[in-house]
Amino acid sequence: MLEKKSDGVQYFILILIGILLIGGIYFFFSEPSIAVQDNYQYSNGESTFNVTKVSDTETHIPMNIGTLSTIIYTLVLRNDPLSLEDITVEGALNTRIFGDEEIYVTINPNAGLTSKTTIAALEIDKTIDNDYLYGVPVHSAMTQENTQGYPVKSCYDGSDNTTVIWLTLGSETKVYTDEYCIIIVGTDENEIIRAADRMLYQLLGIME
Repeated sequence: MLEKKSDGVQYFILILIGILLIGGIYFFFSEPSIAVQDNYQYSNGESTFNVTKVSDTETHIPMNIGTLSTIIYTLVLRNDPLSLEDITVEGALNTRIFGDEEIYVTINPNAGLTSKTTIAALEIDKTIDNDYLYGVPVHSAMTQENTQGYPVKSCYDGSDNTTVIWLTLGSETKVYTDEYCIIIVGTDENEIIRAADRMLYQLLGIME
């Protein structure tokens, strides 16, 4: 009886090994189910950055930061730099927020913008209010009195230590400065998000 039981166990093990081998051969030769990431190098003329498009809504760019550039930080934004080269930028963004104590991202409550524009505001917030990058507090605001309780801030409220970033719709997608204000314009809300990322890449020196 013991010998028959042992033979049955060996037979079961052989069947199991056969199943594992067949499964391994299938997965080895079958097409991968995960899409390959889209990688490329982006150059602004002075520096080159490794760009990884994880998906249509997520891009990773490793950056050397710190006094001695010893810390590697991975910037994560929605759009990749190559796809934003069609957006014009006017004014000196790189020095606009240096030395700021706070920043307000503001919208017109009567402009008909939806929560989609919030994505642009969040992109700005997570980048500027980041201790590894600028570490400047970012607050939400509106250009007029509102029922949501947001502070009222317009471009006229900017100062030496406070920058106002205005997200608005317009006839052309672009970014430009006006005194202590950065105006981010998009022909629709998706374009506002693209323009916000374009501004951030410019601020960080990835795009010129």
